Amino acid sequence: MMKILKRMHWYLKLLFLFMKLSLQSQLEYRLNFLAGASVEIACLFIKLVYLILVSRTGESIGFLTPDMIMIFIGTYIFMTGMWMLFRGINSIPSIVLRGELDVLMTKPGSLQFLQTFGSFDLAKTFPNVIAGIVLIIIGWSNTTIAASFANITGFLFFIVCGIILTYSFSLIAALLVFWITSRNAVLTLYAALWDFNNMPMAIYPKTMQLIGTFIIPIFVIFNWSGLFILGQLDMFRIIYGAVIPIIVFVLSRMMWKRGIMRYYSANG
Repeated sequence: MMKILKRMHWYLKLLFLFMKLSLQSQLEYRLNFLAGASVEIACLFIKLVYLILVSRTGESIGFLTPDMIMIFIGTYIFMTGMWMLFRGINSIPSIVLRGELDVLMTKPGSLQFLQTFGSFDLAKTFPNVIAGIVLIIIGWSNTTIAASFANITGFLFFIVCGIILTYSFSLIAALLVFWITSRNAVLTLYAALWDFNNMPMAIYPKTMQLIGTFIIPIFVIFNWSGLFILGQLDMFRIIYGAVIPIIVFVLSRMMWKRGIMRYYSANG
């Protein structure tokens, strides 16, 4: 047990070191950092168009009032920041195609950890994460939803589950490069699926909701935290929302191992 705890502590220290180095490297060229953040802020305003339209009409979507919708959109923007954060995952296709995993393979520790957490894109992450948190707080405070310990704990729990799913789905999409060389087509498809969540899943037909929940559970990332505090999750969906991140993470881990077996370095 002590050995496992020491190992976890070592990886945690390494994670913070990678984040520090990523921030330092990005701030070395501050204009690039500011340019990246500015572009992301501009994209953020485009995402907020949906929220502005809903707020101005004042119309509810089913059981969702405009303020409740703000919570879902805030969660979507926050999770988009998490997706942008994982630069190590997003760079896998280009690194694999160039055969540049060789150096990391010689390093101690988990190769998956070193690659996926080795670098972060903080310039694109900060605007989305901050804006997402602000929208969630404003939307929640304008509703009658109690800020009880149970609600806050459940909401944060499903936010963590959403982050795990974001990591796992992003990794699965990136790892398809081992089998499909047309990486742009895969990433474009994944981005399209991601953008289905710029509004709550309640706006979609029941069939699409079922597909996005049980076939490709992309809706779980963004909707479960909001649905929990609204009391819209039965016990089955609560358990499902807690279990599916583990299943998808295990699947991504299996794909990683299979993909590495197919890897060819630049030296053959």
